[in-house]
Amino acid sequence: MHFTIELGDDIIYFLSREFLHTIKDENAVFLSFFTQISVDLELAVLSTLRRHDIQACMMLRHALESSCLAAYALSSQPVTNEDEAISEYGHPENKSYAWIKKEFPTQSENIKQIKGKINKNFAHANIKTSATNLIVTDEKIAPTFFDSDGNETIPKRLYVISEITWHVLDLLDRAIEKANYGIVLKENSVKRINEFSEQMNKVFAEFITAKS
Repeated sequence: MHFTIELGDDIIYFLSREFLHTIKDENAVFLSFFTQISVDLELAVLSTLRRHDIQACMMLRHALESSCLAAYALSSQPVTNEDEAISEYGHPENKSYAWIKKEFPTQSENIKQIKGKINKNFAHANIKTSATNLIVTDEKIAPTFFDSDGNETIPKRLYVISEITWHVLDLLDRAIEKANYGIVLKENSVKRINEFSEQMNKVFAEFITAKS
């Protein structure tokens, strides 16, 4: 679990504070979604550590949606009023999903699959998630405010948070490069993204070894 907490902290910190070097005022829409991504991911970590897994997954879904809107904002037409802003960015299904699918099909499919798993298992009430609201003590069933399976879930969820953060970085890196419009990454950003990928592979291998 130590490694998953450290990896999650490092990659989210990198995204929110070390990924971008400069950004112009013209990219205010992108910056609003980018900031939301950071907030969502940090809240996902906090929710995981305090054993509220449904809340963590809702934050992760929100982060994925915000990343799509942030990427789309870099190449969309400037908006001049509230109606135009809502039309462009009111919901990721409006325009951003189709744009990302066309421009970045691999990243689009990755995000679609992750979001689909979250929607299937956590977006709606179901017996699997509701069962964690109960705990058995002295052969009696009692309600609990914190998820009863926290010790088992926390390391896995922290890994998923790191994985999603990496996919966000991958998409934004490519979208920023394509747009070439007022945003400059820090010099070692691409190298760090690749390093995080290697770290995640190692942690995943540890999970597989522990499971077997």
